[in-house]
Amino acid sequence: MKRRLFLFLIISNLFANAYSQKKDCSCETDLKFLDSKIRKTPAYKINKKAYNASYSSALKEVSNVHSMFDCHLLMNKLLISLNDNHSRVYSIDKGANDEIKADSEKFSEFKTSEIFNTYPKPTMDLDSLRIVLKAKTKSDIEGIYNRDNLITIGVYKSNKNNNYKAIILDSQSDIWQVREMMYTLIPFGNDYLLSIGGSMSSKRLIAYTERIENGFFYFMGFQKDSSETNYTINVPSENTYYRDELSDEITYLKIGSFNSWNPTLSEAERFYKSLEGQLTKPNVIIDLRNNSGGGKRNSDILYKILKSYAKENKLYVLINHRTASNAEQFTQRLRKLDNCLVFGSRTNGSLAYEIKDSQYTLPCNKFIAVLTSKKHSDYLEFESQGIEPDITFDFSDDWLSQLKNYILENN
Repeated sequence: MKRRLFLFLIISNLFANAYSQKKDCSCETDLKFLDSKIRKTPAYKINKKAYNASYSSALKEVSNVHSMFDCHLLMNKLLISLNDNHSRVYSIDKGANDEIKADSEKFSEFKTSEIFNTYPKPTMDLDSLRIVLKAKTKSDIEGIYNRDNLITIGVYKSNKNNNYKAIILDSQSDIWQVREMMYTLIPFGNDYLLSIGGSMSSKRLIAYTERIENGFFYFMGFQKDSSETNYTINVPSENTYYRDELSDEITYLKIGSFNSWNPTLSEAERFYKSLEGQLTKPNVIIDLRNNSGGGKRNSDILYKILKSYAKENKLYVLINHRTASNAEQFTQRLRKLDNCLVFGSRTNGSLAYEIKDSQYTLPCNKFIAVLTSKKHSDYLEFESQGIEPDITFDFSDDWLSQLKNYILENN
């Protein structure tokens, strides 16, 4: 009898705990858990005062948060105060992958999911908004932008919150609907914007560092004039590693990733091996555009080759907003060498911290927090500032052509 009573009490406690956890599960629950993990990061130790002020504000706001979208927004907004552009919160639900899109039954089920329906739909007059936004100039962040003739968004400033909103004006997408709020864009750092919203292809809740200039979203590719070429990202090959002899005087190398895991690492090692003793021309272009980084296990191999080459020859490095993390560190290391110059546009500003086994599922099982656990002190000054090129290129002409002309004119 005692044994049965004991088992009954255990089972009752388990049910009570499970019920309590479910009952207590809210954005505030996730926020407090996230805070407990943030306080162990190196970025918190450096930016403690700014973070604590931001967290106090978030605690006041969280009681009014009732949707997955707004909770995601609140937590990522909090992370800005860390000045750490690797730390982000994403939804666990990855949205509509290829398998879901290919199965009509699964796709119909996806359309009833929380993530599909979490995006706000403001009641504003979209026709009136179009008229206002059409009057904006190319240099204004506000305006109407298109992507792949698939989605048209209107970007307007929210003076109340000092941020920008991106609302869908037209959509040929099967997952995005007109009037949905696709992104909230929060200014920070050196004219960057933290874009908090949905993946264009899947509707997963994501966050990333964006820049909008000259009518272009430099990261996501939206643009005001669809007929214009975005030369900032226009590279000559889709291959991750690519070599081309541009002339008798110039060798071109595209380095698309510093991923330190196979199969990319093996591909990189083979490519770097092919360079040993074979860089015989006096000028080498290293194209790091769109290289989102990786690790020194990859980039150190190339650095040794180029360091030796630069003793007697000239290096020219191409960078853009998508040059990030270890690729930014690599750029800074190269520019310290003799005979090296950097061209293009400012990098992503995400190079002072590193993610090492610091991924956390938040209590309500809706979000995953990716936090950094390693600091690179030598690069702290560039976090949220980016690396500026020695020479900034014109956005109206092919960058590789501009660099070739520069080399010809200065040799």
